[in-house]
Amino acid sequence: MNPVREKTEYALLCGLIALLKLLPEGLINFCFRIFGALFFLLSFRRRSMTLQNLEIAFPEKTAGERLGIAWRSFQNMALFTGDSFLLIAGKLTPEKIISRADGADLEKYRKIKASAKNGIIHLTGHLGNWELLATYGAVTGLESHVVARKGSNRLIDEKVIVPLRTRHGNKVFYKENAMINTVKALKRNETVSFLIDQKIGKKEGVQVAFFGREILAVASCAVLQIRFHPVVVPTFMIKTGRNQYKLLVGDPIEWSDDGSAQEEQIQKLTQRYQTIIEQTIRAYPDQWFWMHNRFKLMDARTRRRKKRREV
Repeated sequence: MNPVREKTEYALLCGLIALLKLLPEGLINFCFRIFGALFFLLSFRRRSMTLQNLEIAFPEKTAGERLGIAWRSFQNMALFTGDSFLLIAGKLTPEKIISRADGADLEKYRKIKASAKNGIIHLTGHLGNWELLATYGAVTGLESHVVARKGSNRLIDEKVIVPLRTRHGNKVFYKENAMINTVKALKRNETVSFLIDQKIGKKEGVQVAFFGREILAVASCAVLQIRFHPVVVPTFMIKTGRNQYKLLVGDPIEWSDDGSAQEEQIQKLTQRYQTIIEQTIRAYPDQWFWMHNRFKLMDARTRRRKKRREV
């Protein structure tokens, strides 16, 4: 990134954070709801992508029903972003975070953790409030290594995003060295968290079905489970009301060698992971990040260019 742009973006973000520290939380939430509404109304590209994705995922729903899911998804993503800014601004204390989340599944998770001998892998996605999920785990004594991509703005990444994610005891593994660091952590019987629903390239993924479409999904978690035998647990932080969330802890995902080639077993296990993500999205459709190009759709501009080339 251009150094001038990098510093300008960082300065603007610091100014926004300073302003948020002065504002009451209710007003901040209201502003982010307005932002979500404006983004939905003004961002034709993202709105179009969202509606195309929803048509693929829910062909049985009416256009009006899909539009409603899209609208609520934009609102929820804006509020989740607002929560991240509240965390950065220091307005969400550990006590407040704990009070906002239904932690009924915590005891279930603690039992799973107590029995783990080869570490734990958290499987989650861009569903519900994934940043709050990691922070909630940390403030309840369940710290994790979080696998993440480096941001395009180095200053924002190093001075804002990483401090946010590590403030209460979590650590960050960047994707470049994630596998070797994850193996070391699992051998120490520690926990590593993966977001597994993002678009990836051919070198990293295997082909699986997701909402009836063939997609590429990250294969590294299946490789780790097969080779190092960690406990693999689906986890999510789902919004249940205004400033209220629920921790969802799924049953550990079992695996046993079925005698087939390792590549085939990796594909089968990866499919199982993606099926769990899909089922959870179906239960909470307005809390997934539909505006990202998971199905590798062409936008209107790309379609026009391709059409011109074919003429």
